[in-house]
Parts: sequence; structure tokens; C-alpha cells
Amino acid sequence: MKIRMADFGQGLPLLEQLSEPIRTCLLSKARVKTFSRGSTISLQDEPADAIKIVQSGWVKLFRVSPSGHEAILATVGAGDSFDEIAALQRGRSPVSAEAVTNCSMLLIDVNCTCGCPGAEREISNAVLSAASGHFDAMMTQIENLKVKSGIERLSEFILELCDKAGGATRVELPYGKVVLAGKLGMKPESLSRAFARLKPVGVRSEVRHVSVDDLRVLRAFVEDNAA
Repeated sequence: MKIRMADFGQGLPLLEQLSEPIRTCLLSKARVKTFSRGSTISLQDEPADAIKIVQSGWVKLFRVSPSGHEAILATVGAGDSFDEIAALQRGRSPVSAEAVTNCSMLLIDVNCTCGCPGAEREISNAVLSAASGHFDAMMTQIENLKVKSGIERLSEFILELCDKAGGATRVELPYGKVVLAGKLGMKPESLSRAFARLKPVGVRSEVRHVSVDDLRVLRAFVEDNAA
């Protein structure tokens, strides 16, 4: 099946940086693969033979220590990409990837770039741009882990999910609380305590939803804690 940009409801920043001929050529050789929640997409240290772009759903990127402990490095959603540099260098994936919801992935085999004249240069530039974005996000994450409390990180995450400035709202968590805890650098029990501490400012946690009585109050709480 021929794949077109129009087939995707979300923007694909990595591909949008390519010229139309190169993008069309690469998409004609790409493939789409779906994964059910909990499925392994790729494993740390295995050959990275494809650039992976999330079409829909959510994916967690993680590493496992020699002692068996899992560290969630990021959660990526529609339009996000990973394994770009490793694939371009024909290297090995630095992380494992698991579907935390049902998801669809666009896989671009870098070995196919030789069939698209000029693709290697253009996709290298696009990957460098993507890598810069990943680096900035990682620096922000490290800063937040070092200077902000767990309740501050949780509050800011909730605010990021909201699409209005004030008033009451109810939002759905994009994935389960175990994954959320890992993303925020917390243990599940610490996340539960953080939610409990937010009750006085009008935040209530349900199974997969969070209700906020007034976003202005929550935003003021975050600002006061930061000060």
C-alpha cells in the first residue's frame, strides 16, 4: 500500500523538513505497523534498522539497568520520532520502546534511502534537527528532576494537558499512572501521595482522568511553589 502524508492525521515534523520528492519517495518505501498496548516495539542494543515515527498512540522509551531496574526516559506521541541517529549510523538502539497504548508506527528503513536520490543528505539534516530537539527536551527533564519537587512536576504535567487558562476542567491521562510515575521520576506510591497533596487546591484523581476545580488556582499553586 502506498503511503502518503495525507494518510496521517497528525503532522510529522521529521518528514516535513524534507523536500516533496524525497518525502514522497521515502513514504513509498515505508511501512506502517500497529502495536497493541504492552507490546515491545524494539529493544535496547538491537540493530536499529529503521527510523520510527509514532502515527497514533503513546510509546515509552526506557532503559534497563544491569540490576533489572527500568528507567523511563521519555514518552512519545503522535508525530514524535526516535532511533533516528542510531538508524542513520546503522548502529544499535540506545533504548527499548514499548507501546503504552494501542499505537501505530511509521517505519522508514534507512537502507531504502539509496533508492531515493538525495535522500541521505536531506534525512541527515532532518535527523540532526530532531536530535537537537531531543537534547533540549532531555536538558529540561534533567533540570526539572533536580530543581522541582514531585508535586510541582505533576502539577505542571496536568496543566500541560489542559487547553484553557482557567475554570473547571476534566482531562484524560494519556497513559496509566505507573508509566506517568516513571515519566515524572517518581515511584507509584509517591505519585499517589502527590495527587493527595493536590486535593486542597481542587485536583481530584480518578482511574484515567483528573478533575481540576479551577485551573487558575492550580497555576497559582505552581507559581507559589516555584517562588
